[in-house]
Amino acid sequence: MDEKSIKKYTENVTNILVKKNEDYGGASFDLGLNGNMVHLWDKVSRFRSLVSKGGKDANFESLEDTLKDIIGYAIIGLHILDDETIKDKINGKN
Repeated sequence: MDEKSIKKYTENVTNILVKKNEDYGGASFDLGLNGNMVHLWDKVSRFRSLVSKGGKDANFESLEDTLKDIIGYAIIGLHILDDETIKDKINGKN
């Protein structure tokens, strides 16, 4: 593992996040950290399920896609932590 191999994944996840944000209009931020936690929980549960099946892909999402989504939701969580207006929503300050 080196910088080049890491960037291969992070650049791909960046592209996916930008495209999904365009499609969903920032909906991943609407429920703050609690919503983000639920998304991560779902993806980690899916990861666990796929690994327990020997890494075989499910009908609609591969193990690789699931791992990329986990990275993506972690990045969204960091954005939520960093954005004061989202923090205000989380703390009920609207």
